[in-house]
Amino acid sequence: MLSTSETVKDLESIEGRRLLHDFYHDRRVKNALEAKTLLECWKLCRRGTDLQFGDRRRVRFETHLGFKLGTRVFLEEIVSTYYANFIQGLVYAGAMVVLLTVALYLAGSSLWFAIVGLALEAVFLLMLAIVTAYSPNEEAGAPTGTLATQDNLLSSINSSIHEMTTAVSDLFRLISQTDIRQDVLLTRLTESIGKMNTENARRSAEKLEQTNGLLREMNDLSRAQLQNILQQQQQSLQHTRRLLSLLERSEGQE
Repeated sequence: MLSTSETVKDLESIEGRRLLHDFYHDRRVKNALEAKTLLECWKLCRRGTDLQFGDRRRVRFETHLGFKLGTRVFLEEIVSTYYANFIQGLVYAGAMVVLLTVALYLAGSSLWFAIVGLALEAVFLLMLAIVTAYSPNEEAGAPTGTLATQDNLLSSINSSIHEMTTAVSDLFRLISQTDIRQDVLLTRLTESIGKMNTENARRSAEKLEQTNGLLREMNDLSRAQLQNILQQQQQSLQHTRRLLSLLERSEGQE
């Protein structure tokens, strides 16, 4: 155990990295929020010049690492060590969300559900890629378990990317099929409307022909009735003339 007055070069050294792990465990016990612990560790890696533990140990650093180097040490020693499995679980959860959102889209929901699911999975894959990229380098004499863990992470990334690519391709294939089905339905609807218009025109023409036929029949009937009336009037007129002639003859004989 270091004494309270000991000085370490910086957090990038082997001793400094060990102290960073001790600091993480010390703050994780005290803090109720995990995010607060991560922020304190990140701040220590970037700008920390000394640190103090709960058992009153105090360590001073000769230099601080700065933003770029401190963030790299933070990702290598804290995030990759303690949160790699958690991020890997998020990637699998994101793949499940993608499947659910695609199912909702196929059930008739908005396309934005599938797009949001894909975006969420992309964010999780980006986090996993960053954690894997800042994992400790494979050095000579590294433990076999560490190499196996890195291989598992790479296999998980490849599997997750393959699953996401498959889901995206299936989604676009379904969208294309939906567009084709919509075009077919639109064509059938247009054909049905055309047939209905043709049928309505045919029925209207038949009704018009029937109406014209009735009008012609009524016209013929009217003409026949008019001719009958004229004939009756002529016959009446002739009969009247005969009566008048007979009356004149009778008067002449008297």
